[in-house]
Amino acid sequence: MERVDVAVVGAGVAGLMAARELRRGGLQVIVLEARDRIGGRILTVHDPRLPVPVELGAEFVHGAAPATHRVLAEAGLTTIDVAGKQWQMRRGRLAPADTWPAIDRILRRIDPGAPDRSFDSFLAGLGNRASAGDRRAAVEFVQGYHAADTSEIGVRSLAPLPPRIPPALTTEAQPGDSPMQLARVYGGYDQLPRWLAAELQAEIRLQSPVAEIAWRRGHVQLTVRPDTRGTERVVARAAIVTAPAGVLGAGAAGPAPDGLRLEPDPPRIRRARGLVAMGAVARVVCWFRELPWSTRQAERRLGSTARAGFLHLGTPTFGICWTAYPVRWPVAVAWSGGPRAAAISSRGLRAVESTAVDEFAAAFGLPRRAVTSRLEGIWMHDWQHDAHSRGAYSYARVGGAGAARILSRPVEATLFFAGEATDTGGHTGTVEGALASGLRAALQVRRALGAASRHGRGAAAG
Repeated sequence: MERVDVAVVGAGVAGLMAARELRRGGLQVIVLEARDRIGGRILTVHDPRLPVPVELGAEFVHGAAPATHRVLAEAGLTTIDVAGKQWQMRRGRLAPADTWPAIDRILRRIDPGAPDRSFDSFLAGLGNRASAGDRRAAVEFVQGYHAADTSEIGVRSLAPLPPRIPPALTTEAQPGDSPMQLARVYGGYDQLPRWLAAELQAEIRLQSPVAEIAWRRGHVQLTVRPDTRGTERVVARAAIVTAPAGVLGAGAAGPAPDGLRLEPDPPRIRRARGLVAMGAVARVVCWFRELPWSTRQAERRLGSTARAGFLHLGTPTFGICWTAYPVRWPVAVAWSGGPRAAAISSRGLRAVESTAVDEFAAAFGLPRRAVTSRLEGIWMHDWQHDAHSRGAYSYARVGGAGAARILSRPVEATLFFAGEATDTGGHTGTVEGALASGLRAALQVRRALGAASRHGRGAAAG
């Protein structure tokens, strides 16, 4: 049985950030990770045939992102600003697109002081005060960007404006307007968790899924069930849980493979957890010999796509795609979020990939063979059926606008929670939110254990 000061569940960036800060503070930590790798929902593929990384999880740095840029600066890493124009197909040709004003007109009608309700209910209540086009743009935003079911997401979580503007909805970046700043990590997002883990090599245990955390004030016992070893136990003074909300929910529902059970399950945490959902995403990265819609023949008919950053496809499943621009390399990412993504993902990887190719062809009026004949490689990861995530990223159900704040509060100075779903700074669903939450949890633990140590010394002296 291993004994430490703090056990951290999960080696995503929230867990790594928390563990690194605690170790620097002189505490003995262990990081227990169910996967055979670090990084969590950052998943970068480095193919030697490509000059750019293939991101299958997090890709963009949103807004000012101070925690993210601080870690990148420490590591000597930099970012590339996302650039390029936004286009949509209109009457068989590419035309400039700017969907944000329509979305903004809808979201500005949300009253943050009114009782919460679903986004669908909110739209229905607008009556004729909103045009069909504005409604359609807003629904596509909520489904595509928040990866949410509009019948389930609480409208108060979207009020008064989203915390950052999504890459698929922006035009060129505007200096000084931090929500409009969008970037990619040069060389791949996976460099960030690798840097955080560099100080923790001995403390990280891969392929060590935590099945249960039994706890009382000042004491936790974690049951670890590795694939290749018998059940193990780790005892600590406190635990930081960074498992995604879907994994926590699975464990609470009863014995489930790769679920995490808390014993006892704190009522406050249980209620807040039930107000958080995991969104569905289907993301297909396609590498072409040349982009089929950027050939001379295609551009004579469609218009130039040389500087295209984002392309609204208007197709049933993958409503949008983006390119590697400003890097000029023939990679296109087809994206779908929400119920449409959940539906296509349930059909398996081949169906998802085939649908993406079909919709590329349909969107640009090309024969399917014109797309497949130029296709050199294709990648995706099914986050919905990944037992260690059970979804892409979180959103708040009706009544859940304050769930992150509840989850961020310690339980009896013993259980602490981190991860993007617990971020209170408006960055849920992002790496920035995960990093900030990990730092917050580490500070909470240091205060709690410091207070406990002082109390213990005082009692002994007395």
